[in-house]
Amino acid sequence: MPSIEVTDRHVVYENPHPQNRARHAYFPGLVNLPSGDLLALFILGEALEATNVTTVVSRSADQGRTWQFEGPLHERDAEHRFDSDYMKPLVLSDGSLLATGYRFNRSDPDELATNADGGVRPGDNLVSFSRDEGRSWTPHQVVSRSTPEVIEQSGPAIQLRSGTILASGSLYPMWDGSHPSGCIGVLSRSDDGGATWDDRTRFFKDPRGRFHPAEPRLCEMQDDRVVALVWMMDDARHEHDTNHVTVSHDGGASWSDPIDTGLGGQASNLAYLGEERLLSIHSHREGSDIGVYVRIVDFSNDTWRTVEQEKVWGNAPSKRTANYATIGQNLKFGQPSVLRLADGDILATHWAFEDGQGSILSHRLRIG
Repeated sequence: MPSIEVTDRHVVYENPHPQNRARHAYFPGLVNLPSGDLLALFILGEALEATNVTTVVSRSADQGRTWQFEGPLHERDAEHRFDSDYMKPLVLSDGSLLATGYRFNRSDPDELATNADGGVRPGDNLVSFSRDEGRSWTPHQVVSRSTPEVIEQSGPAIQLRSGTILASGSLYPMWDGSHPSGCIGVLSRSDDGGATWDDRTRFFKDPRGRFHPAEPRLCEMQDDRVVALVWMMDDARHEHDTNHVTVSHDGGASWSDPIDTGLGGQASNLAYLGEERLLSIHSHREGSDIGVYVRIVDFSNDTWRTVEQEKVWGNAPSKRTANYATIGQNLKFGQPSVLRLADGDILATHWAFEDGQGSILSHRLRIG
């Protein structure tokens, strides 16, 4: 029978001197490096919407048990000194690293990234590259896009076995709160190692025209069979739906209609376990079952069936998080992910507030 066993807990980052200065960590992304080390990118700043929020790097030489903080991914120039950036890593087939994400363009450190109408500041989608396992990175390169809205590429890109790179994102609202492109999920595709991108494919469209596929995550199962898992957010009505997935059987060229998982989660992620099995991880922020849950899923015939689940963290009050105007105040944990380690264990990682500090936490799992 399938099983999930939590064997240990680790801290990727916590503020070493909270009595001296505020430093909160959010939004982690972890990868296995060719050397055997692990690399983590996450954002660090005084608060979630502070202008000094930027992507930073940490490294582990013992498979995630201890971590060495290395500092910012890049030093911001004068033009972008108040811009907050959010990047996630991917190890490419040649061993180099690709970081994808976005930044909000901000000129005043006292102004928020959001407003009372649910609008979000304009910004840029970005890529950066490293050829020395994340010790140095190219300057951020702005990626052109076909939408006026910033693409919310909050998760890492994936590289298919064919070599194609796919990155997914919902669309942030404009500063006036509008969504001129509608309730869609944008799939960006690169066939040249991340040098150029085409974002004209739509991996998600809500037939009701209400829900946006917030914080989507991609996973390739068999060759060219790609699953996208999304948080269904209606930011106009401040409502959620259950997590949904869409599926492609042609390497991301075309996609199914949304498929209901039946799970009332928000930010989520997934990984391929082999055959027809997926390992998913979900943030549940509303209702009675608050926490981070890991699930083994049978996805035969593109149908979601949970066969085992385990709560790996739960230490936060219920909060509504379907409104960009208040999301910075109400978010207390999220952006979970699962990473298979060299010994077969799984590292489940997320950010969370504990003892008033935003920290990056991980839980070592054994999957049976």
